[in-house]
Amino acid sequence: MKRAKDLPDIQKQLIKFTLIGIFAVMVDFIFYYMFMHTLPEKETLLLDKNDISKTLSFICGSIVTYNLNKYWTWKQKDRSNTRFTKFISLYLVSLLLNVGVNKGALLAFENVDFLQSVPFQFPIAFVMATGFSAVFNFAGQKVWVFKVKAS
Repeated sequence: MKRAKDLPDIQKQLIKFTLIGIFAVMVDFIFYYMFMHTLPEKETLLLDKNDISKTLSFICGSIVTYNLNKYWTWKQKDRSNTRFTKFISLYLVSLLLNVGVNKGALLAFENVDFLQSVPFQFPIAFVMATGFSAVFNFAGQKVWVFKVKAS
């Protein structure tokens, strides 16, 4: 078995990204659960309570992700407004994808006959949305946000 320091950089980055991701997902899920149980039932023009809860919880997880990945996974110590802007742009797209996949899964559970009896619909939709956006985020951070310039 290889020691961690002997692994290729991409494997170390993927392991760190995954560990941070697990922690960020826990933050995301805790806040999602909290918002789902504390926000009023009232719907707005375009968003319902679930969409608002998922958006807010995703933002909480994203704050954790940016800070931990910046310093630990990608080893970036400088303050870069460009990098932060790229991260925000990546995560805005990821947010739309995350909320969209979550909503699509919940709609499928609600409207597709054989899926209506599936237990744990909210956690399943959450995991589907999280998995989809995790792949998108790793690729975006690796090749765009925290890309190391050749010296």
